[in-house]
Amino acid sequence: MGRPAKALSGFHRTVGSNPTLSAMSIRARCAFVLLIVASTLFVDAGNVAARECANTYTAERGDSWWSIAVKSNISLKQILTLNKATMKTIILIGDDICVPVTDQKVASPVVATYARKEVEQIIRDVWPDDLENRAIAIAQRESNLAPRAANRCCYGLFQIYYRWHKNWLPSVGVTSAKQLLNPKLNALAAYKLYQRNGWGPWE
Repeated sequence: MGRPAKALSGFHRTVGSNPTLSAMSIRARCAFVLLIVASTLFVDAGNVAARECANTYTAERGDSWWSIAVKSNISLKQILTLNKATMKTIILIGDDICVPVTDQKVASPVVATYARKEVEQIIRDVWPDDLENRAIAIAQRESNLAPRAANRCCYGLFQIYYRWHKNWLPSVGVTSAKQLLNPKLNALAAYKLYQRNGWGPWE
């Protein structure tokens, strides 16, 4: 009879040790290499996405494309373009929304002032083209286009009654009466009010 076959060497290991790549079967080695390649591709894809958006905002309850644009101090068109979205694109709580990089060196807040032309343009940016002229006329009548106009009940360009509408105002990013002194938020809230009640609140 021939001599007994020699025991295979190179694949002996202690419990808890890992076999080397050379000790694996060809099939196992191929699977291992494919796993490494797939992992690398996945990480690269994530890095590409991160590079495309240098700054993100995490969506909260009540957020909309309008309110995020206002919070980011950019137009609706800009926020939609940054996110390759449309007004029909749904935002879920926790979604990462691409926003412009902010200047972290800005210190104490400064009360912004707006020229009449700037206020009119803010209204035009928010309201549809076929409604913007009437909206400007209403803001002229209500506040003389003064963003910080306020009295006992009503605030801002369109003199919005905060206590009366505070239940739905968070849907446009307004959670306090003071925020209605921001002309962009006020114009946004006014357009939302128009969508709910037409021109009635100002007639």
